Amino acid sequence: MTQMEYLKQQLLAVLAIDSPTGHTAAAAQYVLGQYRALGFSPVLTNKGGVLVCVNEGCPSGEGGLLLEAHLDTLGAMVRHIKDNGSLMITPIGGLNANNVETSNVEIITKFDGKYSGTIQVENASVHVNPEVNAPRSFDTNIEVLIDEDVHCPEDVRKLGIEVGDFVTLDPRTVVTSSGYIKSRFLDDKVCCAILLAYAKY
Repeated sequence: MTQMEYLKQQLLAVLAIDSPTGHTAAAAQYVLGQYRALGFSPVLTNKGGVLVCVNEGCPSGEGGLLLEAHLDTLGAMVRHIKDNGSLMITPIGGLNANNVETSNVEIITKFDGKYSGTIQVENASVHVNPEVNAPRSFDTNIEVLIDEDVHCPEDVRKLGIEVGDFVTLDPRTVVTSSGYIKSRFLDDKVCCAILLAYAKY
């Protein structure tokens, strides 16, 4: 496998692991395992980062260089369960309400259950909603529709979904026939893949 093939393989792998800020343990464990597979001795820091020395022959403090990247991404969290069973969310990071409408999501419950859903503007039909072009806002008209038969807060809570649960966005990763990679969260997972490829090199 060439360096570029390895880099692409690792990029697609880390893009596929949900890791909004505050929910990065699975992504960190994956990267930790990949460094170990390459023969290094990475450590997990107290804050959940992966630290690895790729040139252990360098004397301490003499010309060392720190390269850093982050695995956490934008995401959301359940802030309120509405009377109709849909969810109001609050953004994690700089998530923009104008950029996420119609996105497929997963709601991750505290008991390890996952449910799929879709971010929509309230009453999304252009044919019957005169306010369909209103500014998008997480505070007023953006909601998550859960892919389950729910009609009220009690139905939602029976699934184990509660305020504070993480909401992750589908990265929508596509590799084109010409070799371009399109995806959410290339910032900064592409740099994580580059650092793995550098370590392999």
